[in-house]
Amino acid sequence: MKCSSHFGDFFESYRILCFAGRIYGTSTNGSTDDLLFLESGNQTPEQIHTNLNANNSVSLRAHSKYLRQLLHQQHHHLLGRKSRNSLRLNLDESTWTKQEVAAKPPATAKLRQNLQAGAARVSAVVQKGKTPEFRFRMVLIFLFGSIIGLVTFTWYLYQRQMMQLAFGDKIRFHETLRIIHLLKADGQEILKVDVGMRIPPELKSFDCQLLYPTRGPNICQEWKYRARLHINYSHTEVMSCYQVHWESLSPTTTLRDCISLKNAHWYGMGEVKNISWPLSGIAEEPQPFVTGDLEQNDYGAILERYWLSSEGVAIMVEPDIPLYVSLNKTRRDHLCLEAKFENFPYHDSNSDLHLDYTICTGSDMRQVHKGMWDKDFKRANISMEFLEVPIWATAPKLEYSLTQESLQTYSNHIMDHGFPAGFLLIDTKWQEVEGDLTFNPHLFPNPPEILSILHNKGFKVLLAVHPYICLGASVFTNATDEHYFVSDKKRQVPLLTRWKNDVCAIVDVTRNTSEQWFYDRIIDVKTNHGIDGFLFVGGQSTFLPPYYYFYSMTVNPDNFLSLYLKLASQTSNYLGVSVGFQSQHISAFVRLAPRTSTWDASTGLKSIIPAVLTLGLLGYPLVNPGSVGGDVFVSSNTTMPDKELYIRWLQLAAFMPVVQLSVPPGDYDLDVIKAAKFMFKVRTERILQPKQSNEYIKRVINEYHESGAPIVRPLWWLAPKDPNAQIIDSQFAVGNDLIVAPVLEEGKRSRDVYLPPGRWRDELFGTSRLGGKWIYNYSVPLDKVAYFIKIED
Repeated sequence: MKCSSHFGDFFESYRILCFAGRIYGTSTNGSTDDLLFLESGNQTPEQIHTNLNANNSVSLRAHSKYLRQLLHQQHHHLLGRKSRNSLRLNLDESTWTKQEVAAKPPATAKLRQNLQAGAARVSAVVQKGKTPEFRFRMVLIFLFGSIIGLVTFTWYLYQRQMMQLAFGDKIRFHETLRIIHLLKADGQEILKVDVGMRIPPELKSFDCQLLYPTRGPNICQEWKYRARLHINYSHTEVMSCYQVHWESLSPTTTLRDCISLKNAHWYGMGEVKNISWPLSGIAEEPQPFVTGDLEQNDYGAILERYWLSSEGVAIMVEPDIPLYVSLNKTRRDHLCLEAKFENFPYHDSNSDLHLDYTICTGSDMRQVHKGMWDKDFKRANISMEFLEVPIWATAPKLEYSLTQESLQTYSNHIMDHGFPAGFLLIDTKWQEVEGDLTFNPHLFPNPPEILSILHNKGFKVLLAVHPYICLGASVFTNATDEHYFVSDKKRQVPLLTRWKNDVCAIVDVTRNTSEQWFYDRIIDVKTNHGIDGFLFVGGQSTFLPPYYYFYSMTVNPDNFLSLYLKLASQTSNYLGVSVGFQSQHISAFVRLAPRTSTWDASTGLKSIIPAVLTLGLLGYPLVNPGSVGGDVFVSSNTTMPDKELYIRWLQLAAFMPVVQLSVPPGDYDLDVIKAAKFMFKVRTERILQPKQSNEYIKRVINEYHESGAPIVRPLWWLAPKDPNAQIIDSQFAVGNDLIVAPVLEEGKRSRDVYLPPGRWRDELFGTSRLGGKWIYNYSVPLDKVAYFIKIED
């Protein structure tokens, strides 16, 4: 019987059976008996046929469903048998024959076959290994693997050395990214420096330690024909330091590193236009980092290559580097240091180009600053007289009316209102021609007379001098003939500059003969007229002629200032300066750049505290904030500062190391006179008079000598890790036991005050206050100032 079937009603079931046979690769006998045999399991065809006849009422659809289930069961059953019978369709396609299908071999037999095949292959390899060619290949493979292992191990050791140089702190240097990461012991990042930013990024570096070995742990990387970088490490009990040394290998290579200022507050630099405390409030374009005039330049007359971070990081750049600095400008929140020779003011291009700076870390910024103080700063002897009595300056009060008669009237006016004599500072206008160092006979017909009067009243006289000799001075021709001036390199002709609207030459103090000539002339003035001391001004690098030439050239023109102030220190025991570079050891007060008679934070009253704190941090202990009420009147017809501004300025100045006045309090009404006398009394009682058997100011000065602690201190000096104390720019401390919070805004009779942790006595209201928190809307009348004394535990 064919699969097309003569079974009419069973056609569907039979078709399924035929389809199943094709799927499983078998054939079935097309008879109904065979079909029923598969359906009935163990029944014989006869039995199935009988049952079929008996149950002819069964639904053909049910049989069809049943056959599908049966096929599914038979499929699993046949797969599990070692051998099975199947039906095969004969060639005539109408009859079926049983055939036995071979069972799958057991798993153990297959495993045995695999083992035998593997053994055969191993035997073949062993036989082949006896040949010289095979042994040679194996040796090569072994050597190659050994080399790879050695290189990997060496690289691991190298990376380990580069990853951890410090004892406690860590330094990481990524060659590809050119980034130095400075970490704390716990792995927290405290500084990130992008280095080699002027080297093409596609140029790769190589390790140069073996070529240029140094003592101790170090990193050496070289970019061929471009630059070489060394990073060395040193450690003390106070701090860990990393010396970064760049050397240019090509005249066209510029060395530039940028230091991230994020996640920290930074301080330092010196006098800067629109000064801010911290430095995050200012932005400076890339420019030479040399001293200048704040009226014309972004950098003032007192600069140091020193920065300090609230994360306990200090950075010091070496002095003989042609340094350019940008801050928050070319890259936001970055301080960029760049070394290059590019015309004025760094002309000495015959020198090798270097960029050298040191990064030091400590437990906090006060600790690391103390370490830097011992390492890089020199201490000065402090004259107590500048602290004890005020300085009375002729400018701006007598700037345009300075005569012998007006000077006598001025001194009488001070004494008549009961104020101490102190020092009397005469501006440079005392000379007939700037730089000739002789009294103008038209203004001072009898100099010995007026000087004797001043001395009899108790004044000590200071004269302002500078290194400029202007055209018309009696000594100009002789100084030219003797080559005493800064000149050009070839013809030895004096180079001229402009000083206070006059055309002048500059005394070259780098030459011994010039220095001695200048010194002798100052001593002559002092001896002939009984002058007590001098204020040395001028000498900033930006006043140099464009093509200047010193007798002794150095890379940094600010080294001229160091020699100039060294000469100044030998002229008198009473000394003041308005310029500075590495001159912290000079025993003199340091006067700020002239302040305008305003309230503003750029050059007015609000700018004083940030400027004084900055110079104190740079190692200058006796900071003179300038004249009370301002050194520059904003209007030409103004002769005195606003009354309220004068009083608030006086309240601030009374707590400064040096108090300077130009406009006497007697020029105002009785209220101002009373306020001034009250502040002088507070200064005497709280700062100068004995406290616990020692004068308070002397204890503060001793701390300066021991640890570099400024006399006027930021609040974070008392609490280095206090985030509030780190950003306050309108309060300060004198020593560790006195906090001052002056009012700095016009019309204000209250202010917010922050006290560091501890207990403080409120001197204005006579109460005790707990520190570590703010006092909001603290009331401060016009004739009073808020200050607080530390209560001993």
